Amino acid sequence: MKVNNKAIKIAVSNQKGGVGKTTTVLNLGAALAVNNRRVLLVDCDPQHHLSNWLDWEADGKPTTSDIIFSTVTKQNVDFKNCIRPCEKEKFDFIPSINLLAGMLGIIAADDNSSTVISRIFENDYFNENYDYIIFDCQTALDLLVTNVLNACDKLLIPVQADLLSYEGVEQMLDSFMRIKKDTDIRKYLLGMLVTMYQTNTRHSATIYNALKESYNDLVFNTYISYRTETKNSVGFHRSSVSDCKSVVGAQYIEAAHRIMEESENA
Repeated sequence: MKVNNKAIKIAVSNQKGGVGKTTTVLNLGAALAVNNRRVLLVDCDPQHHLSNWLDWEADGKPTTSDIIFSTVTKQNVDFKNCIRPCEKEKFDFIPSINLLAGMLGIIAADDNSSTVISRIFENDYFNENYDYIIFDCQTALDLLVTNVLNACDKLLIPVQADLLSYEGVEQMLDSFMRIKKDTDIRKYLLGMLVTMYQTNTRHSATIYNALKESYNDLVFNTYISYRTETKNSVGFHRSSVSDCKSVVGAQYIEAAHRIMEESENA
């Protein structure tokens, strides 16, 4: 049974790299799926870290770049053929390849270049089959990422428990405001999820408290710990959520509960 009338599109983005975007996309997708939500993850990064983490290999079926090209050139797209199921995580995904970097020129050639991703994921196929669509974005705020941010219903900003990452939040919010052409962006924000939190350092606590002081309830009460198990999960091609003993997995499940509460009761 569908939870929402239409799929809720969430962009996971931050203009600073190394903050745990892909880790967050994967684990939130798994956490929402554990809660019986129908989830689609979309790899929108030419470096395709998400696709690699899921151990995807080229299979001849359309990737993100193929969908974009077909949309701009006004060709029909069989969206069902673009979907790969991830049985062990209970969600679906659309992978990316290096060619995605070359799609910027294709998008720019479109008559309405800022709405290409919006037009793709407004299709009834996605609204009928998914409760959540989560986009993994690269760091650079290029035309592809601005397309995703324009298309999304909600933005989640992972923020590493680090001073430089903290200082980049305001820049991300300013950019998002310009893309949405709306000064009241709070309605689009799921908030900031602090990642790579080191419980044995005063620095992490200082950054977390500073974020809370600056952005109040926009900061998740749950933080994501910096633990070796997260790196190990990459090698095993699985989420931390799939390990019932994982501390990080439990934290992402808690974060997913907040997302469901805010998104589904709006």
